Amino acid sequence: MLGLRFDRLVHAALAGGGLTLGGCPPGGEDTDTDTNTESDSDTDGTDSDDPTTTVDPSGNPTVDPTGDPPPPPPPPPADSTPPALIGIEFLDPQILRLSFTEAIAPTDTVNPKRFRLSVGRFYENPYYGYARTMYNEPEDFNQEIYCVENCYYYECYEQCYYGPTLELDVLDLLPDAYDSSMVVVLLEQPVTKSLCQVVNNVGANTLGGLLLHYADGGSSQITDLAGLPLAATGATWVKLADQSYHVVDNQQFPEQNPFLPIPCPF
Repeated sequence: MLGLRFDRLVHAALAGGGLTLGGCPPGGEDTDTDTNTESDSDTDGTDSDDPTTTVDPSGNPTVDPTGDPPPPPPPPPADSTPPALIGIEFLDPQILRLSFTEAIAPTDTVNPKRFRLSVGRFYENPYYGYARTMYNEPEDFNQEIYCVENCYYYECYEQCYYGPTLELDVLDLLPDAYDSSMVVVLLEQPVTKSLCQVVNNVGANTLGGLLLHYADGGSSQITDLAGLPLAATGATWVKLADQSYHVVDNQQFPEQNPFLPIPCPF
């Protein structure tokens, strides 16, 4: 009975305009205030990143193949500096090693006769105001010394004599096995202790010692990998191969640049 009575009261209120239902607004308007609408900030349809680059899986930028490739790096400058000899040393009594400022081209075609050794001395005579440089053939001093013991009655003594001279011509040139800026020089005979004593005394008493001479020119010379030739060093002595000595007045080792006496450790 109560429900029926309530229902009548509701209909009566609606009929009289005394009751308004808040669930539905007048006019049937939708008052939904939901503002979650989807919008795209990129209104022109383009990407803000550089279209010619992408990123690989490691995060490194890569060039998009559809874009322009980067310009190639500039070529290295051409080699314009010729090689220079900076050191000479004995590896054993019959092998020299030459050190250069850069890699040297293969020496297969280099003529060994472009090289010649000398015992060089500089003499200065202030009394006469006269100086000179003298070159000697090293084989004149390159001899083995043989000693034997001789006994007469009860006294014994050692008698020594020199053997035949040993030539020190350059026999061959070979590349160094580990460093392309070095060249190995094979001599015809080994240097002896007697020669080392002579050249070491020269270096102790005056300017000089065992020197290596080189003549450049032609197709059989030493060059670097770019084909630039090694400059001559004391070439006159090489050209005077038929002479056993040579004297230059009033000059101190002309043409010897660089001046590199070879240490003789034997």
